[in-house]
Amino acid sequence: MQQARKNIAVVFGGMSSENEISVITGTMTANVAREKYEVFPVFLSQGGRLYTGKALFDVSSFRGGIEGKADEALFLNGKLYSVRGKKLKEIAAIDCGINCCHGTGGEDGVIAALFSRAGIPNASPGIAGSALFMDKSLTKLAAKALGVKSAPYMRIGEAEYAKRAAMALRCVEERLGYPVIVKPARLGSSIGVLVAENRGELVRAIQSAFEYDTVVLAEKYLAGSREINCAAYKRGGEILLSECEEPLTSHKILTFRDKYIGGGKERSHIFPAQIPEALSARVKGYTKLLYRKFDLRGVVRADYLIYKGEVYFNEMNTVPGSLAYYLFSDSLAGFSGMLGELVEQGIADSAAAKRKRLLKNCGVLTSIPSKGGKRGI
Repeated sequence: MQQARKNIAVVFGGMSSENEISVITGTMTANVAREKYEVFPVFLSQGGRLYTGKALFDVSSFRGGIEGKADEALFLNGKLYSVRGKKLKEIAAIDCGINCCHGTGGEDGVIAALFSRAGIPNASPGIAGSALFMDKSLTKLAAKALGVKSAPYMRIGEAEYAKRAAMALRCVEERLGYPVIVKPARLGSSIGVLVAENRGELVRAIQSAFEYDTVVLAEKYLAGSREINCAAYKRGGEILLSECEEPLTSHKILTFRDKYIGGGKERSHIFPAQIPEALSARVKGYTKLLYRKFDLRGVVRADYLIYKGEVYFNEMNTVPGSLAYYLFSDSLAGFSGMLGELVEQGIADSAAAKRKRLLKNCGVLTSIPSKGGKRGI
């Protein structure tokens, strides 16, 4: 008797500027996963609404908006429902979910929490790791705690900057010097990222970054550095590492256009990166260390800078573009196999968590008087 195919929810979109990029990752993942699973694509709009339907398999459906092309959706008690007015219609019990949302309102732990609340196993990073690595300033603190270097930086809050802008600018100049990279702390895809060569450009860069986020990062620009990336995921409890890649750009930093405009894979790159074996080993070692210590799950991509023979950790992408499949396989068939491994690992991790004890009815409430009691706890 043939075993029933598992039901997989692929969630993409998100409440961020990276919504469209996520549509590309999500539709590709949903279509590739159909080879092995019954797949239910779920789109999270920038306004925070969930949608589902067969139209979501086709990227062209999103041109002009998805409203009217798919039903609103809801996850509840391990199941996916469509919402029509005040009526819920059960679509399927979901065996596992895959998060393909990039950026805030998706990659930052929101979808992980959604899966957790609904009792759905998650093939992607969990709440804590997702939230931590979404914030680049927290990412640097986490790396430092493990002895992993990162470029010198300053965290600038919008409210603080409004009161003490001159002091913040002076601190950046004295501690970091020019040139300096300015970026929103909780955004990706190079959106809102600028390089400042002087105070005028620094002011404009900070103001621009604050249009996207309430927290901005100013970071020392390491002139002549090379960006080197490495991806990782867990299979059967073991962490697998990709070879290192070197993205290519003709600009001072890797731009949005470098990454996404022109179609095809996420970016032009040299793969494997042509760097000394010792540096490659260090990049892989740091990636594995971060993945293991922060108990990550699913596929992630760690980005580094190599500068004067040293490796500097830049950021961790817990939902990398195209799920970084191209660093593990040069074919969609290979991507299909990788998705199967991610799903099975997510289901296994969920089963292990459910075997842990949950304390119920511990007696605290019975000790409180039932009528008129004002006893404190």
